[in-house]
Amino acid sequence: MKQYASYKPSGTPWIGDMPSHWEKKRLRFVCEFRNGYTPSKANQDFWTDGTIPWYRMEDIRDSGRFLNEAKQYVTEEAVKGQGLFEAGSFILATTATIGEHAMLIVDSLANQRFTNLKIRKSLGHSCLKEFFFYYLFLIDEFCKSSTRTATFPAMNMEDLRNFDVAIPPLAEQEAIAAYLDRKCDSIDKVIATQERRIVLLSELKQSIITEAVTRGLNPDVPLKDSGIDWIGKIPEHWEAMPLKYTANKEGCCFIDGDWIESDVITEDGIRYITTGNVGVLEYKEQGAGYISEETFHELGCTEVFSGDILISRLNEPIGRACILPDLNSRVITSVDNVIFRPDTELYDKSYLVYYLNNSRFTEHANLEARGATMHRMSRTMLGHQQIVVPHITEQRAISDYLEKKCSRIDSAIAKAKRAIELLREFKQSVITEAVTGKIKVC
Repeated sequence: MKQYASYKPSGTPWIGDMPSHWEKKRLRFVCEFRNGYTPSKANQDFWTDGTIPWYRMEDIRDSGRFLNEAKQYVTEEAVKGQGLFEAGSFILATTATIGEHAMLIVDSLANQRFTNLKIRKSLGHSCLKEFFFYYLFLIDEFCKSSTRTATFPAMNMEDLRNFDVAIPPLAEQEAIAAYLDRKCDSIDKVIATQERRIVLLSELKQSIITEAVTRGLNPDVPLKDSGIDWIGKIPEHWEAMPLKYTANKEGCCFIDGDWIESDVITEDGIRYITTGNVGVLEYKEQGAGYISEETFHELGCTEVFSGDILISRLNEPIGRACILPDLNSRVITSVDNVIFRPDTELYDKSYLVYYLNNSRFTEHANLEARGATMHRMSRTMLGHQQIVVPHITEQRAISDYLEKKCSRIDSAIAKAKRAIELLREFKQSVITEAVTGKIKVC
């Protein structure tokens, strides 16, 4: 790409040198700032038959330039005296997913996790909304580096107000915005292709797992009716039984984890893992909660060992399971995880985990779950869920087959995810280079 004829130091690290004829302004002189607002939840009249969009954090994710349709609306009475965010202004996330932003297409409101940025009328048409939208991607990185807390990131508003904006002449803003529209659109299309590839690969993986754990590996095997509507026909030599029956032998178990209150969580000791650590077919490393040895004995906690199966009774997909790896620590788990130690003389752990994560079992478990606000399945109900099993030698053969098949698919998914990551980095780089004048697009 071409560069401008001459540059000058901007005095701002995230801008660097900028074209000599560009102007630099503090964001406080470019925009008017307003905080988000949430009408009282106690007054249901505010939230019934409303016509004013009220945006939450989940509404802005992956929205593109223009905000997605709001999931909730409020009445005019709810925002009386507050005033609305004008169409054409921006909302910027200042906590949690810091820096995410989008343009409002109608007069709206957003909750207190957002700041509203409206280009000042005093600037006239010297700062285009289309150009400013792309400049806000540069603010994304700045905002992340100016957070003040680790547990709940929040943007420092004074830092934001003092953020420097490099403003080119109007004609160059128009050219930069048009160039980035074309460039980002082409990158987004490639990202969408990779995302679709991941969906298709994931569906293929589920199809292979479900076929293997309900029909086996021999396509010509005689079938019989399983007697279970959501399973259908199975190989005639397979057996159907409640899940808990696989743990009837002494030394086996099918029990809940422990009820641990937040006030006993410490920074070291015995590791405490939750439903968030139980992924589909895999343990997910996240969180770092612990309890003391003293608490462990006071509460009579159950220790979980590497090789144990953990089944989540909470959140979709309910019934997902994984085998706990060696965490180099003693471990306990939350009450919404079932600790499952099957009879390994008759049942292969890997086969059981594949079965618990097959699409038919997942769909049935989620339909069986109860709860008005958060779906969960009791351990008793989970234990009564039907599974189908062949002889252990066939279980192991199915596990080995699925390990090879799924490994190849997982590798392809990982490559697609890496491609998306690199494309997003490239997109951010292109935007940064253009809005700071490192490349000349006209």
